[in-house]
Amino acid sequence: MLPSMIENERCRLALNKAEAIWPRVIDAWEAATWILANDPLIGVAVTESGRTRSFTLQGARSIGKPDITLLYEVRNGEIEIQDANFKEAGPYVQQVH
Repeated sequence: MLPSMIENERCRLALNKAEAIWPRVIDAWEAATWILANDPLIGVAVTESGRTRSFTLQGARSIGKPDITLLYEVRNGEIEIQDANFKEAGPYVQQVH
């Protein structure tokens, strides 16, 4: 079963602003949240407990998708996205996991 996804107010405001800038931000957002739901530990731990994490999804400038960095917390059965940062996609960089 996939965890519940909670988007706090700060996160929603950032997404609303981004919608006015990038034409395909919702596609990028849905991809990022799908990845988190299916692999909650993909991000880098930013706290000692590892519950608060940061994950960046590379965008694609040529098709109007920004880079998205999410700050989120993993709890029992849910993921709370605490903040979202959107920026113009840079040159492609291959990511190794």
